[in-house]
Amino acid sequence: MAEIFFTSDTHSYVFPTDYTSKGRKDMGYIAMSSAFSKDAIIVDGGDVLQGSPLVRCEMQGGMRPFTAAEAFNRAGLSVYVPGNHDFDFGYDVLRSFLSELKADKIAANVIDERGELGIKPYVLKEASDGLRILFVGVVTDYVNIWESAEKLSGLRVVDSVKAARLALEEGRRLSPDFTVCVYHGGFGEEEGEIRENRGSELAALGFDILLTAHQHAIIEPKHIGSALALQVGSKAQHAAHITLHRDGSVDASLVDADASRPVPESMLGIPTEAEEKVQASLSEPIGRIDGVLEDRSKLESAIHGSSLADFFNDVQLAFSGADVSALSLFNDPVSLGPVVTLGGLLAAYPFANTLLRLRIDGGMLREAMERSAGYFDIEDGKAIISDRFIIPKEEHYNYDFYRGVSYSFDIRRPLGRRVVRLEHNGIDLIRHPETKLTIVLNSYRATGTGGYGVYRKAEVLERYGQDVQDLLIECFEKWGTVSVPERTDFLLIM
Repeated sequence: MAEIFFTSDTHSYVFPTDYTSKGRKDMGYIAMSSAFSKDAIIVDGGDVLQGSPLVRCEMQGGMRPFTAAEAFNRAGLSVYVPGNHDFDFGYDVLRSFLSELKADKIAANVIDERGELGIKPYVLKEASDGLRILFVGVVTDYVNIWESAEKLSGLRVVDSVKAARLALEEGRRLSPDFTVCVYHGGFGEEEGEIRENRGSELAALGFDILLTAHQHAIIEPKHIGSALALQVGSKAQHAAHITLHRDGSVDASLVDADASRPVPESMLGIPTEAEEKVQASLSEPIGRIDGVLEDRSKLESAIHGSSLADFFNDVQLAFSGADVSALSLFNDPVSLGPVVTLGGLLAAYPFANTLLRLRIDGGMLREAMERSAGYFDIEDGKAIISDRFIIPKEEHYNYDFYRGVSYSFDIRRPLGRRVVRLEHNGIDLIRHPETKLTIVLNSYRATGTGGYGVYRKAEVLERYGQDVQDLLIECFEKWGTVSVPERTDFLLIM
């Protein structure tokens, strides 16, 4: 019997904190590592160099070694596959990080033209009981879309499926007992020459196990063809525990981080200089608002609008130059201001989303907005939140606020026919659905997530590598004081 523990998309969440509230949280690599078994093979699927206040502090201050690399080494990380965000800062930063890792670095579709990263297409690991396991690593092809030529200088990222197929063929000559593909990518229904999430194609290559990442989703272990596939979310809140048996069978489950468990002895003494600097900065003002950006109760914000959503949308519009912006808030209502701290901002926008600018038409926008209009039902003449958005789980983050258009929802009407007013720059988009527009929204919504499949039909004009959290922080650092925006012209008819 051999054991594998797999994490991914930790984004340098090393300590048990979400940086938005006090107290220990069930997350972070230190807490997660307490679940790892002795002699297990520890694997990580990438995205470390972006996405948390800790690594942002380390990047800005040039602090080395990276705390995450130290934690990985102490946990006994054996295999690392770089994620797309690990390429955000160019070759030299990636080399610095990878050189700090004692693990084998594998990425079959990353061609290192300078030969300084130590990346291999695959690696064979022998477990403590003698079982031989072949690990093949690949990263999403979309690194080529998100990263500039400057950031990829010295590197080429080639087709992930072709590279994985070749690495699997070569690796099988080593007579492994099991084959594992570690893919920094996920699953999607995409077309085009370059595709972001190709998990289904990789599963069809004949791997025994497919460990996916990138989408920050929780995918319970399931078979796709002959491959057992799963995904573990982000921020080291969960890990996969995989057990390989000599008879060829595989057991897999997801394990939750538990900050109440004793910290592994190996993790004691991890340097905390950067973390202490971050924690001290969370309560420090980074800007001001000439009022309060409000997200009241989820229903009140959806009915009457949210100045917080309006502000976030305005930032997206200013950054992208799009005609329209769409944005969701999150499950827990949080308001911001008049003093803005880093901790407060991260509580109001808790995810490191990135943005896309798409070309759509008025008909497509109306179709997307019909999904948002389905957030409401009527009970005793009053608007309520529909069970569609709260059962089986709360999904307030799937209600979108729009900016750059004037619009009305009539929730007395049937689903799919509730958008009764939709105008942009004086053009009635209901009467003229062929009108072309550009829209900016986050990368997850652009994939059609949450019932917005119409966006999959849109032309992608630009993908931005900068995450929204960093964009918002930079806005306050640059502007100092911001004004509460004028309310979006929206009316709910009931």
